[in-house]
Amino acid sequence: MIRTIPLERAIAEKRRHPRLPVDLTLDFHANGDAVEKCRGIIADLSRGGMSFKTNAQLEKGMCLHLSLDSSLQIRGEIRYIDGTAVGGLYRYGVSFHKIGFGELDKQRNDQENQ
Repeated sequence: MIRTIPLERAIAEKRRHPRLPVDLTLDFHANGDAVEKCRGIIADLSRGGMSFKTNAQLEKGMCLHLSLDSSLQIRGEIRYIDGTAVGGLYRYGVSFHKIGFGELDKQRNDQENQ
């Protein structure tokens, strides 16, 4: 007998860091592509990545610059796409490459360079 597990659970089991459900708005733009600044809603979040929903049509492998506000900046890559739009929104999985803290990082760098 072959047992199957739901896709979401199979994806979750591959993750190094557990994701927590959240409901946060973010702004983003794609690096080097013709995607203007867009807005999305984060569905879940972990130390290594997140999934979010947006009406923008993005491609797997795109590098994104994400910001929750002026203090948190994230660079990541689209690793998963749910190709079916629900309510006009697509769901994307993003792996984080770099997380910065905007003004806090700038202040720290200024202090180190003095």
